[in-house]
Amino acid sequence: MNSPQAAPIHVFVKYVGRIAVMTGRVRESISLDEPANADHLLDVMEQRYPGFRPVFDPPGGVFNLTTAIICRRGGQPSFSIVDPQEPLKDGDVLTFW
Repeated sequence: MNSPQAAPIHVFVKYVGRIAVMTGRVRESISLDEPANADHLLDVMEQRYPGFRPVFDPPGGVFNLTTAIICRRGGQPSFSIVDPQEPLKDGDVLTFW
């Protein structure tokens, strides 16, 4: 018997400052397969916008040290994502700057 496949989650992303220049956008919606986390989202972003990941997760550096990924989640205060394994939930609004 096959296990049911998890439905993708949808997150909304906003880009501020140099990140908006890098992507050529100020916002977009992205679908992710579960389990979704910040690391998975950065992989997707790197595919869409080559050079995106190292801005937030530099090789040999510290994740999100000189940048910010802010998550707004329904019913909770906004928080900064400081761990690439931070789970993402359907409807999260993420601001990259």
